[in-house]
Amino acid sequence: MKLTFSEFSIDSETFELHVGDQSVAIDERNVALLSILAQRYPEHCSKQECLDLIWQETVVSDMSLSKLVSDTRKLFSKAGYQGPLIQTVHGRGYRLEHVLGKQVIAQVQSQNQSESQEKARPQQGAVKPINSDQPPTPTASQKMSATNWFSNWENFAKVLILLLLTIGLAFQIWHVTSSEHNKPAATSLNYSEPKDSIGRILWVDDHPENNLVEKAYFEQKNIGVYNTVTSQEALMLLSMYNYQAVISDMGRHGDSLAGLKLLQAIRAKGNDTPFFLYTYVESPGLVDAIYESGGQAVVLDAESLYKLVLSQFEQQ
Repeated sequence: MKLTFSEFSIDSETFELHVGDQSVAIDERNVALLSILAQRYPEHCSKQECLDLIWQETVVSDMSLSKLVSDTRKLFSKAGYQGPLIQTVHGRGYRLEHVLGKQVIAQVQSQNQSESQEKARPQQGAVKPINSDQPPTPTASQKMSATNWFSNWENFAKVLILLLLTIGLAFQIWHVTSSEHNKPAATSLNYSEPKDSIGRILWVDDHPENNLVEKAYFEQKNIGVYNTVTSQEALMLLSMYNYQAVISDMGRHGDSLAGLKLLQAIRAKGNDTPFFLYTYVESPGLVDAIYESGGQAVVLDAESLYKLVLSQFEQQ
């Protein structure tokens, strides 16, 4: 099997990773990890499922999987690939990065289309006798037309479903917005907060879908969670509203230090809102940098995040 992307390819037969003109050896477990994530996309693969599939008939801990993910990222970086590779779905598992995942889907669709076209082609040298008593056999072009018709109809149905979902979402947003416009100005900011909210969290992450479980947990605790995807928007919101905590990822939009830079910008404006960096990799250098810049903690798992953030509301 060969996984091919715009910037690299993996050959599972020769166990080689190709990045541009560079070619390096890759371990079979690295290949297995990426193959599993590619097959599961757009869903994530749980930690236990990864362990069961990669270390069959061998009992290992979660640390082995975490090390494999880390080693895979380092291997690609060493080979010259600078883009995102594997996403950590906090508390659940791992998922192939979105851009790479979309390429996998495109390859599968292209392969399916090629197979359909190949099946529709007449075989050379195959001559069938003419029998006037039988209805005429559809030609290859007619078969292709039927195949394309069904394919186009399937695509049309998908687009129609997506359009209906979009219209429904737009209606919900319009309904909420219209309702809020009719409220007094003093309560117009509370529409995204739970009833009887005890405070707010500002969450900065360019992939907020990775934090839906954590967001739901805080909302169950009557805490409003406001999501934004850029540091610029975060700074603007902090200048306008009060938050009890800021949670941020580290790398964002190609900037591997975006979270640290946001913290430094917040403190430079004299804002002392508690800041927590929620990431999947911890190192002494990163922890020191966050503390020296005025941050509260580097957090790797959901349970620790809940405990640290909730403590800020207990202090009120």
